[in-house]
Amino acid sequence: MTLKLTKCSAAILPLMLSTASYAGESDPLYEHQWHLKNTGQSAFSQSGGKAGNDLNTKKAHKKGALGQGVQVSVVDTGLQIDHIDLADNVVPGSMDLITGGDYPEDTHGHGTAVGGIIAAVGFNSEGVRGIAPNAGINGFNFLSEQSMNSWLLSHGYGEGTEDTELFNQSYGSSALFVPKFELENDPELAIEMTVMEDVATNSNGGRGAAFVSSAGNSYNYYGFSGYYFLPGDYFDVEVSNHGLPMQNSNMTNSKATHWSTTVSAINANGERSSYSTVGANVFMTATGGEYGSDSPAMVTTDLMGCDSGFNDAEGLGDNGLHGGTVDDPDCNYTSVMNGTSSAAPSMVGAIAAVMSANPHLTTRDAKHVLALTAKKTDPSNKGVTLTFTDANGNLVEYPAIDGWKKNDAGFNYHLFYGLGRPNVSKAVSYVIDADEDDLEDIKLPPQLVSQWHDQSVNVAVPDVDPNGGMTSQEVDLDDFVIEGVEVILTIDHPRVTDLAIELISPEGTRSVLMTPRNGMYGQSFGGDGYVNKLLSSTHFYGEEAEGDWTLKVVDTGGEGDGDFVFYPVENVSPANNTSPGIINNWSLRFIGHEED
Repeated sequence: MTLKLTKCSAAILPLMLSTASYAGESDPLYEHQWHLKNTGQSAFSQSGGKAGNDLNTKKAHKKGALGQGVQVSVVDTGLQIDHIDLADNVVPGSMDLITGGDYPEDTHGHGTAVGGIIAAVGFNSEGVRGIAPNAGINGFNFLSEQSMNSWLLSHGYGEGTEDTELFNQSYGSSALFVPKFELENDPELAIEMTVMEDVATNSNGGRGAAFVSSAGNSYNYYGFSGYYFLPGDYFDVEVSNHGLPMQNSNMTNSKATHWSTTVSAINANGERSSYSTVGANVFMTATGGEYGSDSPAMVTTDLMGCDSGFNDAEGLGDNGLHGGTVDDPDCNYTSVMNGTSSAAPSMVGAIAAVMSANPHLTTRDAKHVLALTAKKTDPSNKGVTLTFTDANGNLVEYPAIDGWKKNDAGFNYHLFYGLGRPNVSKAVSYVIDADEDDLEDIKLPPQLVSQWHDQSVNVAVPDVDPNGGMTSQEVDLDDFVIEGVEVILTIDHPRVTDLAIELISPEGTRSVLMTPRNGMYGQSFGGDGYVNKLLSSTHFYGEEAEGDWTLKVVDTGGEGDGDFVFYPVENVSPANNTSPGIINNWSLRFIGHEED
């Protein structure tokens, strides 16, 4: 692969689970794991969070929903499979993609920390506890050997992943120019998309699997080829870039596809983690924390010993966990793991726990239950309103990011948080206590993928006009219930950072597929703008597809807007467009199921 990635989806019977595996709070570092039970603890940082902002796992664990019977593959820097707090949950299939051996050496610690968040052994009087502390886990050091063959071996087409139901992808990359989605011209992308859809729908004897991916860590700035790309006001104002994200998670094709369950991050206050990338493609949000110094990060497994990992000799004294504490005398754990790299395994653990509440549940069913029982985190968040001067010199406001909304199917959604944060115990109880009617809602009908609905248009997008340019197309899909929507579009516009792209459903639900002022470079710097760009949204979850769908594109920037800093080299001022942009064509398709 040419782009280097970095660490940053039958009748059902209710079961009464055994509680024999639950042995109280025997893990000595459990009390610091705010993501499992948030009491306001500091987790070895300078301050604590707000009690109650967690994944709510305690009752689920007491009911015996511990991830048993679910296999997870950690695709990362590797995994220390003989770690004292992981080894009992390790299942066969791990691979060192460099040597071909069965020990996926982790020389960094990132993958081992991810693995602990998911499936650190619980109730063993040792260290920490995973969200799914009885789940089976194996690992691959893909980030050390990023070839196409390594990708295939670690993402469902290798012997070690034949039984994997959850793939954790705590990695990603930032893009300088808008990436095209042209599978005929990009064979590696075509292979990835084909494999992800195949594995997500057909693996495990037709039960499928889910690829759970981190949304990214580039809300405020992003790195590319050794440089940092900052908003022009980064050093001048308290809220830079008008409060909007410099990178939108929908910009990355591998995260914009429906087959990626993309996850943003929240901190111990239940609010968006300061770094977390966001987008309409985010399915849900999960715990990631902050940096572990001023406020809590995640307490999880680290490479064993004080000579490696995050908790090494050079880091001793960085926080209260480091330096051979009573609860961690051998430096086997860390309290500084963070990022959407932590949010993805938090979601994986939540899915695994729910699946273990009933063996008939697939990953798709478990995700559905988590959506049905989701918590509306940070409920007072009002989103972001962008103020700009229009072509007539009037100061206007544009709702670039809405606050919490409810779609026509009754699901709450927010561009920061997707459908909300997991409430694991509520989801597990929903499965165990469901009556016959509820069970019909839990077990989803077979998944359907519609054909692409294509339309060539020639619609103008006027400069700095909140009314934008709009085009609609009618979709004839009777009784088709949406689980996800994908859009491919081409827009001729030299300064793509100006553009906000909306999709509006027949029921009036508005989803901002791409936020403006996003730090991308277009034709002004040799790029192609939006050419066959893939975007997706989870905001229409549960709505019906049939009816008129509207695409709206708004130009929010005029002269003097859209400046960036190419740090540490120079300031950059892309030229404003001298004529209206043009929506050339757009296509959309739906992934979902037929209404019963």
